[in-house]
Amino acid sequence: MADITVRKIRFSFEAPFDFDVSDGELGEMLGPLALSMTMPYLEPYLIRTMKVAIKRISDPALAEDARRFSQQEGHHYRNHAVLNDRIRAQFDESVAAALRGIEADLEADYQRFTRTRSLRFNLAYAEGFEAMTCAAALAAAEHGAFESETLPGAEMWAWHMAEEIEHRTVAFDVYAHLVGSYPYRILAGTWSQWHYVSYIRRFAKCMANALGRTPKGPKTPLQRAALRNYLRTWSPRYDPAKIELPAGVEELLARYSAMAAP
Repeated sequence: MADITVRKIRFSFEAPFDFDVSDGELGEMLGPLALSMTMPYLEPYLIRTMKVAIKRISDPALAEDARRFSQQEGHHYRNHAVLNDRIRAQFDESVAAALRGIEADLEADYQRFTRTRSLRFNLAYAEGFEAMTCAAALAAAEHGAFESETLPGAEMWAWHMAEEIEHRTVAFDVYAHLVGSYPYRILAGTWSQWHYVSYIRRFAKCMANALGRTPKGPKTPLQRAALRNYLRTWSPRYDPAKIELPAGVEELLARYSAMAAP
């Protein structure tokens, strides 16, 4: 059983946005903002998938992990929904409407996946997403990205990414328990990552165009570390339970446990 704590925290997002930065810094900012726009649709989809999976899981400890995973994801997307309201408010109504249009497309995809695709596919999608985001979260922890002072909602991001690391084994273990196919994990998981990243790019492009900017920047050590972590997820021997946590993650999780509502 994974050690997963459900923390109910509601963040405020009162700090002003500052888009008057270099093209490289803007690129580093728009990526997370675009990712945030996906969360109120991606995470409910993961929760729906786990709800179906739990009925078929024969291991009570794993079923409890899946429940706690879903509870964490529920608290995540509710905070992102508030941040997303702030993001749209940075732009005029035509841009906000364009962002809502992309949101509607993404929600339609996830509702269709829940309605028409197999549990095998949906579990592979969940595992592919979780493997990719865990790789990025580990790199962020290793390179101090949780301490960013420029990213809107930085405190919420630190909490979210720390919990992504904390529940890193769940989607993998549920997939292994109910499906188990390595070739299908790679095939469907890679497609899911392409599908998800394509929406990140659509959101980021929409915001960049609205700002009249072309964000660019060299590859950073953090990005290189995330890529290395990601490529390891392709190995037949990949097991997120064997990942050694970066220094500071346990302390960060304890901090947010203290902040959480009873």
